[in-house]
Amino acid sequence: MARLVEVTLILGVGFAVLAFGGTEAPSFALVQVLFFGVAAVVLARGRESFLKFTTPWAIAIPTMLTAVVLLQLCPLPSGVVQRLTGREDLTPWANPHLSIEPFSTRTHILILLSCIVAFYFAQMVRKDRDRTMRLIAAFLVLGVLEALYGLVQYLGGWQKIYFYTKQFDLEEATGTYINRNHYAGMLEMILPFSLALLFHEYGKLRRAGSAAAVTIKQFLLRQTLQRLVLCLSIAVVLFAALLFSRSRMGIVAGSASLLVIFSLAGVSRLHGKMGIFLSILFVAISICLAIWIGPGPIVGRFADVQQEFSTSEQSRLSIWRDAQTLVRQDPIFGTGLGTFPVAYTAVQTAFPGQFVNHAHNDYLELAIDLGLPAALILFGPILFILARTVRTFLFAPGLFERSVALGCAGSIVAILLHSLTDFNLYIPANAILFSAILGMAVRPQRLAATGEAS
Repeated sequence: MARLVEVTLILGVGFAVLAFGGTEAPSFALVQVLFFGVAAVVLARGRESFLKFTTPWAIAIPTMLTAVVLLQLCPLPSGVVQRLTGREDLTPWANPHLSIEPFSTRTHILILLSCIVAFYFAQMVRKDRDRTMRLIAAFLVLGVLEALYGLVQYLGGWQKIYFYTKQFDLEEATGTYINRNHYAGMLEMILPFSLALLFHEYGKLRRAGSAAAVTIKQFLLRQTLQRLVLCLSIAVVLFAALLFSRSRMGIVAGSASLLVIFSLAGVSRLHGKMGIFLSILFVAISICLAIWIGPGPIVGRFADVQQEFSTSEQSRLSIWRDAQTLVRQDPIFGTGLGTFPVAYTAVQTAFPGQFVNHAHNDYLELAIDLGLPAALILFGPILFILARTVRTFLFAPGLFERSVALGCAGSIVAILLHSLTDFNLYIPANAILFSAILGMAVRPQRLAATGEAS
């Protein structure tokens, strides 16, 4: 059963990323059918065995979020909806919902459930060291494929996704994504694992080197050393693709997560000064590669950042200003998951005459869609998982356990920062990838107690 879950998670995340980031409903529906089908088989085989893979709070939080969205979809008397939301434009004889657009909410609850399944599947995989390593390796292979695809687009001017000719972001690397920012979001979540494995391989190399004296030739032929070089190469390729996506917040968020990883590795007793050296080596190689390719377009993107966040009617700040009105109107129950594009039209002053489909801030948009209490229920545990993951890296006894925690911490930091100015959590592929990483970061209690897979 664990093998089936592992394969399902790898195939689901991979297909979602490769199929335009899961933004095409028919292709992502295949991922949903796969996830829900295997989840049904797992539950049918035994609910008790499933509960061993997780913790009570990791069950309670997704359950509460699902309950909130189901409440938004329940038909209620118009008087009840008026009292709960303060809306005055309801038809008395209708059975309105808390969601102002139930169809959108029904679509998004399926995505939410897919993310919950990915979250639990990753916890099941995480209990076994070999399966965890294979899952991380699959993510790295996926990231490298996307990075190479994006670099070919950027360097060769071949702006196509399979047979589809791109209409937007024609000078950037986007891989199989339509939008460069979401492509960067995927890369910044995978990049930390390449560096985490880099430090992991160094730790193994140091242990092997201290066990017995070896010749230089034997040292260079060690498989661990070869894997260390491979991890470093993968990290450089991923970071180069991130740079040439020219996503400003993607680059900032990715760089910030690298800073967190380097800082943790630097203060760690496990890596010491060599951790600092490996960090400097990675940065130096990445900078040299960027200079060789040409950093001009990247610098140019940051040159006009002031205009993007100006107070004019054509900026993110103006969208956020309008969106705050929606939060004040429905602070408790929200307008319904996935209903921001509809709700925003009532308060829109930014980009007049244009369709604004997202708030370009995941925190703000989820507060509008779900209400402030549900948004806190979602992001509060994520911050808790991040804090516990950092603690795991600093104090866990096992080399492998600490390395996985380091990668998860870097990924979580990256996407939380990027969510300040974009909507990666509304892109299905990135949402289920992030959910899987959160699941990996939740250490099973038995594993934490006994030190398995360390």
